Amino acid sequence: MNDGDLHDEPRHSWVLLASVLFGLVAAGLIALLATRDADGGGISVASPLLGELVPPLRGELIWPPALDDRQDASTLPGVRIGRDGLTSFDIDAVGPLSSRPRWVLVNFFASWCVPCEREHPALETWAARRRDDGVVVAVPFGDRTEDAVAFYERLGGEWPVMADPDSRWAVEFGVLRPPESFLITPGGIVAARWQGQISADDPDAVIAALVSAADADAAPQSGR
Repeated sequence: MNDGDLHDEPRHSWVLLASVLFGLVAAGLIALLATRDADGGGISVASPLLGELVPPLRGELIWPPALDDRQDASTLPGVRIGRDGLTSFDIDAVGPLSSRPRWVLVNFFASWCVPCEREHPALETWAARRRDDGVVVAVPFGDRTEDAVAFYERLGGEWPVMADPDSRWAVEFGVLRPPESFLITPGGIVAARWQGQISADDPDAVIAALVSAADADAAPQSGR
């Protein structure tokens, strides 16, 4: 172990502890947040996943089209490049055990879905706004890979889009129809689910509530 490892170990432990506590706070607010109406037209709804650890979301990327070892990791958090050159997204790479946990907005979409196209600018806004502490990951729902890629070629998007040829992740998340979105805390807890088109402010409203609750929970402890 070198000196850098010695300095990184306590920092990593602090990040892990903070993330776990954040997840516990999030779980306590799920019932409240699930009843809130979304400003973007989407409906915030209940899900068996709310308050639970997120499924181990990972898989091969179909977008962006070309990445290599020179790709800046901070540009596409959660993306890994295998020895075979294939790129994949792994939510564990931005979860509580990572060196830099982030908020994750999981978006299920389809190329044939009109609300998905209308929602796309909101995802771009949120991704830009949360460049330092969040990441969008998109998953096609009931769509051919070539059509999903064409959707992103036409509209753009600087975030990972995963393949889901067997609809595994749609089943894991209990998705009924696109668009559906899920907000995951840095502690790996599913904090909110929306059915329908969302605005960039909808996930941020949940984040603000969770941060406020975490601050309120931390204040009495710091005064002991």
